[in-house]
Amino acid sequence: MRNHQPGIAFALGIVLSCSPAASAQAKRPIKEAKAPSLAQARDLSGVWMLDRPRLQTVVERYWIYEFTPEEPPMTAWGEAQYKATKSSFGTHSFPLAETNDPVFRNCSPPGFPRIFTHPFPMQVVQTPGEVIMLFEWDSTRHEIFTDGRPHNTALGPLWMGDSIGHWEGNTLVADTVNFNDKTWLDRVGHPHSAALHVVERIRRLNHNHLLDEITIEDPKAYTKPWKAELDFLLRPTWTLGEQFCEDQESFLDIEKKETTPAK
Repeated sequence: MRNHQPGIAFALGIVLSCSPAASAQAKRPIKEAKAPSLAQARDLSGVWMLDRPRLQTVVERYWIYEFTPEEPPMTAWGEAQYKATKSSFGTHSFPLAETNDPVFRNCSPPGFPRIFTHPFPMQVVQTPGEVIMLFEWDSTRHEIFTDGRPHNTALGPLWMGDSIGHWEGNTLVADTVNFNDKTWLDRVGHPHSAALHVVERIRRLNHNHLLDEITIEDPKAYTKPWKAELDFLLRPTWTLGEQFCEDQESFLDIEKKETTPAK
């Protein structure tokens, strides 16, 4: 990626600097400027990066690894799955050599909506019948078809699901189903089943800010639907770089370099 340098080492640095002591804090509210016209509001194109406060310690930025500071309402099955995870993030983190995170162990796709929790930018590209989110992390894409088609029930279970969208005024409502069960919802290991259903309400608050309100429903893993809000800041001078997990050094090699004392 050009014109910014988070990189995979930066992402790992976040892992290594997390400690279980700090409490999560909420995002500062965004003040909406003068409402854009409908045509402007429906233009979501551009390169966007999560817009979050720079708090004193990295661990206060819960958004780096999960969607809300509150624990989602898990079923007994969900609790059991969650307790079996060994994440490199959160209050009970494990060294990378011990983690069972499918991204770090197998270079698996992060899936959806976990992809939002990786600290890399995304680019929104629009056509008359589709809105596409292109993520720099592992060059992943989230395609939202807006041409009136139904969900494709012939598709097999997918890493990113099958997404159909429609406009309600200046808000793009995206409905995503048809997931496989091979991913975590976030980077701390909150689970989901193949019954996962995600609804997004995406709108441009003003020229520089984009809001994605996410509702997560999975009756096997959670006792009721729960919500999260993601705020994005426009980065007009950024472009995405090509990045694939297989092209990087192993996460263990990076962790070793990050933790080896300087000579």
